[in-house]
Amino acid sequence: MLIDTLINRPATPESKPQADRAALREAVSGLVFDELLAAGAAPRAGTRASLAAAAELMRLDMMRSAFSLGDAEGGESPPVMGRAVELMLKSFAENGREPAAAPTPPDASETPAPAPAGAAAVSHPIEEKKSGNWLDDVVSRASRRYGVEVGLIKAVIKAESNFNPNAVSRVGAQGLMQLMPATARGLGVTNSFDPEQNVMAGTKFLKDLLARYNGNVDKALAAYNWGPGNVDRKPHLLPRETREYLVKVKEFYNQFA
Repeated sequence: MLIDTLINRPATPESKPQADRAALREAVSGLVFDELLAAGAAPRAGTRASLAAAAELMRLDMMRSAFSLGDAEGGESPPVMGRAVELMLKSFAENGREPAAAPTPPDASETPAPAPAGAAAVSHPIEEKKSGNWLDDVVSRASRRYGVEVGLIKAVIKAESNFNPNAVSRVGAQGLMQLMPATARGLGVTNSFDPEQNVMAGTKFLKDLLARYNGNVDKALAAYNWGPGNVDRKPHLLPRETREYLVKVKEFYNQFA
């Protein structure tokens, strides 16, 4: 390398002319610095290479300053850092900057999903289902067939299943009017979760109970909840659950009547 050659050259006698010093300085600042500047202007090959180039430039500039000290003693001003070093260091600084990170797009999991187009339309059928309006046709036909008031049928359905056709109790009662499997079979039901079969069979059962107790609604409802056998044997010992059931059905009946 040229700089090593220059460093290892035998010391120049003090009596050597000033022109030789200028030539030496020109060789260092011109040829070597131009080569390194060309290398620094090229695309960055890596951080390690860039650091090595910068260190070499700093070493060269320090050497040039050392060469210039002799001239300073002769009345010349020591030169400032060469243009080549300035450009090289500037290039190194610019190339060493990391590119600005692109903004990270929001995580899809954090982006709120848009409301479905039919959301407003869906709420109405749910509210209607809870109110029992969707059953009006079936209940009206059951009322006409068996002679039981519409309001009473809907009150029993509300108390038993809250108009849920798929309701199943902890003891196994099924459907809108919570028919026990044995009772449903006796009434000819093949699917207790079918709204029409369940309401028709439940209304028929309620009508039979009203007839059994001579139109006494309290006894008929108590028998629907507790069982006719229990009401027949111990009507004065109605359990708390059955008493609360009677109160609830009557409240719903007043709403639907």
